[in-house]
Amino acid sequence: MKYSEKLRKGASMCFTGKLDRESFRAFAAAGIDCAELSFNYNYYFNVSGFVDRPEDFARIAADEGVEIWSVHIPFSRKLDISTEDKELRAITLYTDRAMIHASARAGAKVMVLHPSSEPIDDERRPERLRLSREAIIMLNEECERLGMKLAVEDLPRTCLCNRSGEMVELLDGTGAGAVFDTNHALFEDNVGFIDALTAGGIKIHTLHISDYFRDAAGVLDERHVLPGEGINNWNEILDALERHGYTGPLMYEVPARPRTREIPYTFAELAENMRRLAAKEI
Repeated sequence: MKYSEKLRKGASMCFTGKLDRESFRAFAAAGIDCAELSFNYNYYFNVSGFVDRPEDFARIAADEGVEIWSVHIPFSRKLDISTEDKELRAITLYTDRAMIHASARAGAKVMVLHPSSEPIDDERRPERLRLSREAIIMLNEECERLGMKLAVEDLPRTCLCNRSGEMVELLDGTGAGAVFDTNHALFEDNVGFIDALTAGGIKIHTLHISDYFRDAAGVLDERHVLPGEGINNWNEILDALERHGYTGPLMYEVPARPRTREIPYTFAELAENMRRLAAKEI
């Protein structure tokens, strides 16, 4: 059996956009045995009630045969751990701590965190990095105390961690690891990025799997389409993950209808793509 076929199959709940029994049941029917919760602040705190009763959702997921593996902390230009606005920073850190505590109660193994929002000017970047690192250290301590891992995400464009060197420098000594997103590396090759994290001693705790491509104008940007619909060399990425010693799930982060697609993906398409990726047929 190939290395990639030994890894569990996972998907972000951005595929359904709902946190309910029907979504978990559909995941299980598609052979997806672990999920990442990924919603905005309003959905977590007001619509779903997740923060108030996370045990209920863990029970529903378990009933349907799905593990809540990871939880994506909500993010926006206001919910940004690197913000220089003291009031917004306090609100962000309060929100992040509330999410960490609720996720621990739900049995999640990994918390996914954005190191910043954007845009970030070059002249302000050192200060934004300082503030982000300070918050990562605090939040990682909270995660460790509750038995979870903190995974900081590589991000595109002008966000922090848009290059491997910066990500290694930001995370070194914080205790936090990484979530590697395969459609965010706009300035260097994905394989080189993974190898740089490995060389820098940064552990990849989980993944965000999707593909990306250049548009008609030649602009490369995140697309969140299924593997094989973009430019990634998936066999080389899987080989790099094996060299890294990655043992987490092959966690897809693909909405049912990416911005570049008119017809939504079906669960059958998602499941078949997962099978082909693990078998190294893409």
